[in-house]
Amino acid sequence: MKTTKLFKSVFLFLLGTALLTSCSKDDDGGDKFAGVPKGEIVPVAQRHETLTGFAETAGRGVPKSGSLVWWKQIESKVDYHCGDYEDESYAQDNLYVAFNPDGNIYYRIGTEGEGSPYNEWEWKDSNKNSIIVDGEEFELRELNANAVVYASYQSQSSDCYAITWEQFSK
Repeated sequence: MKTTKLFKSVFLFLLGTALLTSCSKDDDGGDKFAGVPKGEIVPVAQRHETLTGFAETAGRGVPKSGSLVWWKQIESKVDYHCGDYEDESYAQDNLYVAFNPDGNIYYRIGTEGEGSPYNEWEWKDSNKNSIIVDGEEFELRELNANAVVYASYQSQSSDCYAITWEQFSK
């Protein structure tokens, strides 16, 4: 009887250990951006205005009505999944960016003052699931009235890749 109890205890311990290790944090459930924050994304019809502050118009340029939305940078990071590379954070204190409908991304330090252009951006396609920033595709992970998160996957081989991502809030 004691042998059966011992056997059951050992079996349950091994089963628990197997389940715990098979469901570890490395198990990303197929999400190539595992570890990158994810949240609510507004419907397609609202994405342009949510990101820029302006209703979408045909062509580029600054619309006559609306107000540019300034997003405060929370994180700007490269997560390396390759050899001995260590993750890098490029976040800057008090940095704000705005996605202008004219196709430029503007930045400024602090909440006041004029912005300066530093990158170009555009929607990848009419689905508005991704933006292109200086030729690199970034997939939206969150876009709503309070937050923006986007990420890009760069691969050299199946066992060597990096995820570049940024997170902003209002």
